[in-house]
Amino acid sequence: MNTSLFVARRYLFSKKSRNAINIISGISMVAFAVCTAALIIILSAMNGFESLIFSIYNKFDPDIRIAAVQGKTFDPTLINTTKIKNLQGVLYVMPVLEDNAAINHGSFQTVCTVKGVDSGFIRMSGLRDRIVAGDALLQYDSIPFMIMGAGIDYQLNTNVEGIQSKISLVTPRRGDFNVTDLSAISQLNIVPSGVISMDEVINNKYVLVPLFFARELFEREKEVSSLEIRLKPGADLEKTKIDIKSICNDKFLVKDKFEQQESLYKMFKSEKWASFAILTLVFIIAAFNVVGSLTMLVIEKKKDILTLKSMGAENSLIKKIFLSEGMLIAMVGGVIGIIFGVVLCLFQEHYGFLRMEGAIVESYPVKVFFTDVILVVITTVSLGFLTSIYPAYRSAK
Repeated sequence: MNTSLFVARRYLFSKKSRNAINIISGISMVAFAVCTAALIIILSAMNGFESLIFSIYNKFDPDIRIAAVQGKTFDPTLINTTKIKNLQGVLYVMPVLEDNAAINHGSFQTVCTVKGVDSGFIRMSGLRDRIVAGDALLQYDSIPFMIMGAGIDYQLNTNVEGIQSKISLVTPRRGDFNVTDLSAISQLNIVPSGVISMDEVINNKYVLVPLFFARELFEREKEVSSLEIRLKPGADLEKTKIDIKSICNDKFLVKDKFEQQESLYKMFKSEKWASFAILTLVFIIAAFNVVGSLTMLVIEKKKDILTLKSMGAENSLIKKIFLSEGMLIAMVGGVIGIIFGVVLCLFQEHYGFLRMEGAIVESYPVKVFFTDVILVVITTVSLGFLTSIYPAYRSAK
């Protein structure tokens, strides 16, 4: 065993010595353990909430969306959709017509975004799992039905599982709009079939209708707002996106699922690293216990230092002893904290002992990433090294 490490280990784990220095060293070790465990738990919790939110959005948003650079709609025949469908990773391509409308039910009214989709949308998106009332039905024979977000359902005071009165969707007709001219308004009635509950934005914004109904409401015979593309499991998202871009011209914008919710992704990332930075500052303050305990140890072991020097030990060896002492405190505490944090998160991930009553999931979501564990290890080792430099330097004087 390395001489400096052997001496440092004896100083730290000596059974004969139970003085204040050992107690402070123990407190420093506990501080490292608590801080590393907290870092693991907080980062894993942020990962869990991020994964939860985007698993919800992935049901509603496509893997890739094609939209016009200018204007709200475009003619889909301008894009070679057959070529896109034949790409290796593409599962299906779906035309979508989306626009805003007023929605009325009796004396209740609000504004919503009407999303017209084809019959395959429910099956391919997995939205059936998010139905909280009624059925996931958009069309029966030639009769259109509507699925609404839970927030809109609440605002309109509807009851999709009871006897239904029709709901009105109202939007201005294309061309010049005159509020005094009723013929300038397009209005259609539709019966709601189900209610979906996802996140707050979708719940309070969207209603889903068949594409042919949306075309009639918005008076768009051929145009679409976007082409939504779902990929096969295991498909290379980036490669498929590049292939689709090569098929579309520069008049069209091709976005993957991350770019569609870019601001949300950035918000989660910034919150995660802000939390990490705050906890690291707390960690730095706690790590100063190591400086105090090592400085006191240097003072106590002056006789040992002189004895080692008289035996021919160089200053570099003395420094290494106390540097190793600080690193041992950091590493032992860090390992304990990491093991505790990872085990706690894995138990929560698989057994969900910490519950979330009345939420969209039964338990608090957590997800341990190996990269986060490595980051915490690097942070722990770095702080252990930095807080040991001054006492180690002083020991050689």
